[in-house]
Amino acid sequence: MIEVIEDIKRLLTVFEGMSSKLKENGWIISEPESPKWWGGVLSPEEVIISAILVQQTKWEIVSEVMVRLRQGKLNTLKAIAELNPVDLANALSGVNLRFTKANRLVKIAKAITLMGGLGALSKLNDNEVREMLLSMDGVGYETADSIMLFALNRLTIPISTYTIRVIKRVYGYSGSNYEDWRITLMRLLPRGLYEYKLFHAGVVTVGKEWCLKGTPRCIECPLRNQCHLAKLKTNGG
Repeated sequence: MIEVIEDIKRLLTVFEGMSSKLKENGWIISEPESPKWWGGVLSPEEVIISAILVQQTKWEIVSEVMVRLRQGKLNTLKAIAELNPVDLANALSGVNLRFTKANRLVKIAKAITLMGGLGALSKLNDNEVREMLLSMDGVGYETADSIMLFALNRLTIPISTYTIRVIKRVYGYSGSNYEDWRITLMRLLPRGLYEYKLFHAGVVTVGKEWCLKGTPRCIECPLRNQCHLAKLKTNGG
């Protein structure tokens, strides 16, 4: 079990000092409720659209596609809901599984639009929002929690493979399942949109840049002074 909340607070301080590296990885430190945290997108609806597109696709490609969607005025749920999935897929060139994702996006856009848009969705409580998102094709736990945090500004934490790898190595903690990880981290982190968004952006960036799956680059990692694994390697463990 992670023992001290102060350790997590120190992580947030380190992440704040990594703003340039976070930006390189698609995370923009912004006002707590701003959608720009999510790769600089311009609206909550763009968060939802890109959250589906980024599955198994590099953010750099998704960012280019989002520019094209804006240019074609296809960056809203209402516009996508009115599209034929094949036409949308043609606009998603470069995205992996673009025909599958186009079908999913049209269905998601129709469902949210029919209920009254994000305004109506925002009136639901956290559990209701999460259940609705999870009922949609192509939306798993991580995607649902990403949409809730970055698009709807609900206090939840997405748990990615990077989150698990980094926290396991830094603290030696291992949750039993997705919900165990999510609830534990929500309990330990200072409760706030800024803190939750910064934490997610930070652990994903550390996981991509230094805490690699095969050979972690501990000597260069900004968390090396707090990391259990880095200290073991330094001491010859």
